Amino acid sequence: MNNGVWKNGYARLAGRATVGFCALIQLTSVAAVVRAQSPLNTRLSATLSSLPHSQTIATACVIDIKSGQTVFSSNADRALIPASAMKIFTMVTSLVELGADFAFETLLATDGGNLYVIGDGDPGLGDARLHDALNEEIVAPFERWAQRLIARGMTNVPGDLIIDESIFEDLQLHPSWEPSDLGKWYAAAVGALNFNDNCVDITINPAQERGGPAEISFVPETTLVNVINKCRSGGKGTPKLHHPFGTNEYRISGPCDKRWPFGPVAFPDPGMLFADTLRTVLSRNGITLAGTIKRDRLRQRNGKLPDDTTIVATHRTPIAAVLSRAGKNSQNLFAECLLKRSGYAWAKRRGATDPRGGWANGARAVVDAIQGARIDTAGLVVADGSGLSRDNRCTARQLASLLAWSHNQEFGPLFHSSLATAGVDGSLRKRLKSSGGRVHAKTGTMRGVRALAGFVDSSDGPRFAFAIMFNGYNGSSTPYKEIQDRFCRVLLDAAK
Repeated sequence: MNNGVWKNGYARLAGRATVGFCALIQLTSVAAVVRAQSPLNTRLSATLSSLPHSQTIATACVIDIKSGQTVFSSNADRALIPASAMKIFTMVTSLVELGADFAFETLLATDGGNLYVIGDGDPGLGDARLHDALNEEIVAPFERWAQRLIARGMTNVPGDLIIDESIFEDLQLHPSWEPSDLGKWYAAAVGALNFNDNCVDITINPAQERGGPAEISFVPETTLVNVINKCRSGGKGTPKLHHPFGTNEYRISGPCDKRWPFGPVAFPDPGMLFADTLRTVLSRNGITLAGTIKRDRLRQRNGKLPDDTTIVATHRTPIAAVLSRAGKNSQNLFAECLLKRSGYAWAKRRGATDPRGGWANGARAVVDAIQGARIDTAGLVVADGSGLSRDNRCTARQLASLLAWSHNQEFGPLFHSSLATAGVDGSLRKRLKSSGGRVHAKTGTMRGVRALAGFVDSSDGPRFAFAIMFNGYNGSSTPYKEIQDRFCRVLLDAAK
């Protein structure tokens, strides 16, 4: 074959290959357009097409759990503030690090002279919702401890009541939490020992004599609360409660003509609130303490207790109960304790000589868990476990991908059941009431932020993992809640 024939033949072959390649590109492009214009994609896009504020940033992602394919994305890799949707990362990480069978264990121990309480970061001990579900008072664990001491003949304790909080770092308030949130129940200090959500519940009642000082009661019973009562019985108006941040001072003023329960108010020192309440219960059961309440470390660096220590009683709170309070009720303290306890386990597993659970190693545990799920962590910022910090950042794709991944893990059913169910319970109790309980999700709301991420179920289980977030708007978040609900209704129709 001469060179001219070879060149012409090659050119004809190359030309046919080029035509074929161009045809392939064209077909691929057409397929992409068809996918982009699918009914589901079109309907979901329509929900985001007209936002109430021009400056609002919207992002969304939907993954078909059966195929693992992303069926919708809009700005899905833009990292935004997730608010309480951040709890999804915390909850999944705790299941990865601690396991579905884990339980927080708070120990009551003695060395023959002193009583010790060794904390494990349990947020559930003394939590009213959890104890109500068991049909018992919040002090029921302490009552049981008192009976164990009495059974051992320990009605006169010659030493001190010593609390060991060494499983967690000393820092109990996150430095990036907004000052205006501090002192509120949802920004309570995070302790290794927690009781009554680290809050005081104050209730006032009018006295029989008009103009006399109102009667005040508070839960839990403790000697640490300093109530300054300027509230008078009778008259028009409502009573006021002022709690200077960082103090145990609670000032009550104004008129009171009926029973008035104030909402829970944060107490600045969780460990001391725990210990003083325990001492009060022990005293009521005839157990006297000769010494005082002190802080000290008993648990050794390897996690064990000294040989001369005897465990008297153990209180266990299963992780399932803690996940439910964090996921369904968005209880921030519970999420922060999950994060810090995960951080302790993460550090211990990596050979730390003196592991202490904290926000920093908790964040590292989250990043490791996300990377272990083979999810890109670009843009992810883990400041805290609850989402209260405005420093947190994540993408809608990260949320949806983690949700889809979690479904295929052994702990998938537990995680799924820990989220709020639309029209049934938790933070979604009043939303999507006609959904038949097929939306399970975590809400997130703070000033200028609205997020929702979770599952939409078909008749045979979760079908879609989704996340939708809005940032940067001014005013009410209600219009964005309505957009989220419309978004979910589209997925509900597609999942039938």
